[in-house]
Amino acid sequence: MNKTLKIIGIIVIIILISIAILFFTAYRKMNKVELAQKDADDIISNLDKTYILNQFPPKNFPNRAQLQNVVSELDLKCDWKNRDGNFVDFYTMKNVGGTNQVAFIYEYYLKCDSLRFILTYNLFADNAELSRFDIKPLEVENSMIIYPEKQLKNRR
Repeated sequence: MNKTLKIIGIIVIIILISIAILFFTAYRKMNKVELAQKDADDIISNLDKTYILNQFPPKNFPNRAQLQNVVSELDLKCDWKNRDGNFVDFYTMKNVGGTNQVAFIYEYYLKCDSLRFILTYNLFADNAELSRFDIKPLEVENSMIIYPEKQLKNRR
């Protein structure tokens, strides 16, 4: 009887440790996702200001002149300050043999066009790093949008 209780105790301890490790891992990942979303929100809010280019890592965005042109176009031709739209959705991806990623999707009606902005972050061990920045027309379907009812074109 005593030996059975020890075995049951060891099994319970192993299960509790496993659950704790899973919760800790999930908590760390959620913190990274939250930090990435704050960064994405900041970039989107200030996309018409040149200082925001500092938040685009040079190793992932080597063509600074192209980024500068995008920022200038949004400010001068698209009237970024008076945009109509918001955050739509996020999408997580797990690459086999690679890094986990999360993409934040924003949609806006602008003076120049109706555009979808997708900011993708790599979720490394200790931080989240912006790795992609895509701009697409709203008319192009996007499979990363899980809840289409949140899209700007479906707004009532």
